[in-house]
Parts: sequence; C-alpha cells; structure tokens
Amino acid sequence: MPSKTQSILIGAIVYIVLGLLINFLFQGGGMVAGLLGCLVPFSSGLVAVWHYTSTHNLTVPAGQGAGMGALAGLAGALVAGAIAYLLISVGILPDPIEAARTQMEGQGMSEEQLDSALAMMERFSNPVIGLAIGGVVGTLLGAISGAIGAVVFKKGGDDELATEM
Repeated sequence: MPSKTQSILIGAIVYIVLGLLINFLFQGGGMVAGLLGCLVPFSSGLVAVWHYTSTHNLTVPAGQGAGMGALAGLAGALVAGAIAYLLISVGILPDPIEAARTQMEGQGMSEEQLDSALAMMERFSNPVIGLAIGGVVGTLLGAISGAIGAVVFKKGGDDELATEM
C-alpha cells in the first residue's frame, strides 16, 4: 500500500492556502467569508483523497478516506491558525476583536450590548483556544469530506479496494 503522507500534506496545504487567501480577501468578515471559511476544511479531505486515489489509481474505503481527511484537516487548521495569529500579531491581518467592534458599532448596538458581546469574544480569542477549536472543526469536517471523497473518487470495482492502513 503506497504512503498516504504526501496526499495528506497536499490536502493540508490546500487548507492553509485557501484559509489564508480568504482571510486576506475578506478581512472585514461577513457572511461570504463565513461560508467560504466553512468550505476550507471540507476541501482538505476531498483533495487528500482525490490526490491519493488518482495518483495510485485505487479506491479507498470510506473509513480510510475519513482518516486521511481528518489528518489533512487537523494539520491544515493548526498551521493556518498559527500563521493567521502571527499575521494578526504583526498587523498584516486586522485584529478580529477590533473588526467585530467596528461592525457592531455600525449596526447601532448600545455600549452595554457591545461590551457584553466583545467580552464573550475576548474569552475565546486566546490563540490556544482558537487553535483547539480550529483543530476540532478541521478534523471533523476533514473526516466527513474524506469519507465523501472515498465514495466520489472510487476507481473501478470493489475488487480494487485498498484496505491496508
């Protein structure tokens, strides 16, 4: 059974590049950025499974696809999160708390509502918590998309199924 490492790394790189690109293009956030942001971890699992099955011309079971997607999503989320945190720290990307403050002020929230909402956001803005949440989301969505990718990118009949890990 060929190694899955390269395919998992390619899935993670897709996550990192797409995630950072969305951060740069939609710095103010918004619904479009949120929707596209949800697709990023989903793409990592699909790309990992697609690359593996296409490169080696074989089919993987859904469980193996889920494992590959989970690893690609986890690695992508952790690296992209760390890079985004560094870019925020040096001022290349805007501080999400300040961006949220500006957006909420524009919506006419009272000072009390604003303080309450920002206090909640600040509790979850710790980089370690952000990486942990991103890792969980990346792993779950990567696993789901990897399992879907195993079915979508199936090669030939079930007799070609690759079952070794």
